Amino acid sequence: MEPWKQAEMAFENTMAGTYDFHYYRSPISKAHLREFFNLVRRYAVPDRFVLDVGGGTGAVTERLLRRGYRRIVTVDLSLAMLREAKKKMPELTAIVCDGEHLPFKDDSFRTVICSSVLHHLPFPDRMLGEIKRALAPYGVVVAQEPNQSHCLSKPRFSQVSGVAMGLMHYLYRIEQYEPVSEPPIHEYHRAFTRDELVSLFSAQMFILDFRSRFAFSCLFTKLHSPMMSRMILAVDRLLRGNEGSVFHIVCSKSEGGHRTLLKNYLRFLEQLRQDPDQRMPGAFLVILPALIVLGRFYEFYERVRQKLGKSVY
Repeated sequence: MEPWKQAEMAFENTMAGTYDFHYYRSPISKAHLREFFNLVRRYAVPDRFVLDVGGGTGAVTERLLRRGYRRIVTVDLSLAMLREAKKKMPELTAIVCDGEHLPFKDDSFRTVICSSVLHHLPFPDRMLGEIKRALAPYGVVVAQEPNQSHCLSKPRFSQVSGVAMGLMHYLYRIEQYEPVSEPPIHEYHRAFTRDELVSLFSAQMFILDFRSRFAFSCLFTKLHSPMMSRMILAVDRLLRGNEGSVFHIVCSKSEGGHRTLLKNYLRFLEQLRQDPDQRMPGAFLVILPALIVLGRFYEFYERVRQKLGKSVY
């Protein structure tokens, strides 16, 4: 095993017992997790296999199990982290393995979750390649990663950032918060820029959805006051149009998002306009966007059907 993996595993083993307390117990951390979980539920199919890569103590999978998902497999490099997950979910299928060498056949999973894992890796493209191999042809990867250039890091927000940092230290001092010490191995951990993450995913898959979240509350993820947390999350909503601290990415082996289809259709119209020699029946040009819109309605219908858990066929 490579030295960086050994160091990473050693850190996770020492943190396993208190990991949930430090990273998922505060109101803001719960709100962040809830938003990512809602995105996962939007794409995960209850009766198909779901893989959680680097699932750790099972923050996402625990919520999926509560919602009736049963075919869930969680993998992680740390045995201690998976033991903590099994304490909460005895029925969970948990496997200790390296994410760069997944022990599954090709095209095994309809949904793959990858929550804040890639920024831990010196070579994230290796794990992404393995995820792609294990993903079914029309399956979906739902991932989240930290954003290096969120709005508070930009010059025009420098004064806002200064006030926000002062408020963060003030509130943490009131609550006597003591930060978790991180080992030297975390020096290579980094956040991604938008361009870096788009390039990383688009080099291997088609991006169906890409968004940034949490422009302000990212500074207060350890705050335990429910009242202050609600106010800080309200500021998040006010800054929703700005670059957030976390990217949410949805991608697939196959190109299929309705936005992508509409963009390709508009590009096709532009090519027809520029080349007068090309001819296309007018009815076809009208019916094609109607089919795309109808497909969008069909997608909503399928989501409702899956949530109700009833078959209408």
